Amino acid sequence: MKPYLLLLITFTGFLSYSYTHSYLSDSAASSGNTFTASAEFPPTTNHPVISEIQINGATALQDFIELYNPTSSSIPIAGWKLRKRISSGSEDSVAVIGTGKSIPAHGFFLWANSESGFSTSIGADEATTQNISENNSVALLMPDDTLVDQVAWGNGTDQFVEGTPIDNGSDQNKSMERKAYSSSTITSMTTGGTHETKGNGFDSDNNSTDFILRPTSQPQNSLSPTETP
Repeated sequence: MKPYLLLLITFTGFLSYSYTHSYLSDSAASSGNTFTASAEFPPTTNHPVISEIQINGATALQDFIELYNPTSSSIPIAGWKLRKRISSGSEDSVAVIGTGKSIPAHGFFLWANSESGFSTSIGADEATTQNISENNSVALLMPDDTLVDQVAWGNGTDQFVEGTPIDNGSDQNKSMERKAYSSSTITSMTTGGTHETKGNGFDSDNNSTDFILRPTSQPQNSLSPTETP
């Protein structure tokens, strides 16, 4: 083999090893700086999620379910379904989303109970007379019943649930809210917090891990400002 070919192969092999080692390692060096793997994980889901739920407002019927679109494209949701299961596992419809409805990119969509003008007061995009209660669960499904997302809280039988149900969330005017990041907390997600406007896209497929309990609910609809991680 010619000397210059041997030198080229040796040099190429060294670069390949260096690149591979950096790629597989949890740290890498660049221009004298070292970057380590973060303990804070951003959202990885690529579909709409159930982002906030209130089951008690000033009255027991002041209920809402908020959806969030973590993707960079608007998603049409006409014909999509919100369904619930009560503590016994009995299932019923909450709402079927109307014609022409969509969730903006990095935006929200809001269903609320229509009793006593509640849905109007919070600008709900969709409203019915259905309600949700303690120890229930809800699911978001496509028109063909493909399951998109599901959330349970408290205790119940045969619930719509991912992993473990949320511990509670029944107090008046409080809500269950999906995190923006794995490290999100009540403090970081509420007013003035570092994750307040970072969306609600974190989804580890475990309800008890993915949600925090807000001391004051904050329903957002399709006209609310968008939020991007």
